[in-house]
Amino acid sequence: MAGRKKGIGQIVTDLERQLNDDYNALIQLTVEGLSTKENSPVDTGFFASSWKTGTQKIRAEDKRKDHAPWSSIYKTRSLGGNQWVHTGKKPVGSQIKPRFTIPEFNFKRQPTVYIGNTAEYAGYALESPKVANFIQGEMRSLVQQTFKEKTPGRIFARTGSSSSVFGSYTKL
Repeated sequence: MAGRKKGIGQIVTDLERQLNDDYNALIQLTVEGLSTKENSPVDTGFFASSWKTGTQKIRAEDKRKDHAPWSSIYKTRSLGGNQWVHTGKKPVGSQIKPRFTIPEFNFKRQPTVYIGNTAEYAGYALESPKVANFIQGEMRSLVQQTFKEKTPGRIFARTGSSSSVFGSYTKL
């Protein structure tokens, strides 16, 4: 059954919906891209897991030791005792598990969205070129892919007989 055709009066609503969808897709792709070992420095995985979005600047104040499973990565039992001690070695059990859900934003009501990291040592971790390379390099491609004009599917109908094996089709 054919649906009702949308009139020209719906164009503004449709464009705003498409812009919101693209806006949120770009935010989602950015956070997903930053939450990888390719684009964030990874020692324990806590930094790469701590990317967050919001309408206000993101505060870097979360301590790794307060959040499982990262809290025990550097700890081991000392010989002959029950105390936990820092091993000083590169961790073996590093994990990237995004800690925050990404809310939906409306580009008209929230034209500025901040993407930041909540790890207390974010300032030091950002000295790694990985994040800057992602933002300055891959982000351009993400913006272009996300906000490009969407082409609708193509529909062809057989309009007559033809001597070719495939017949004669007209694009609708």
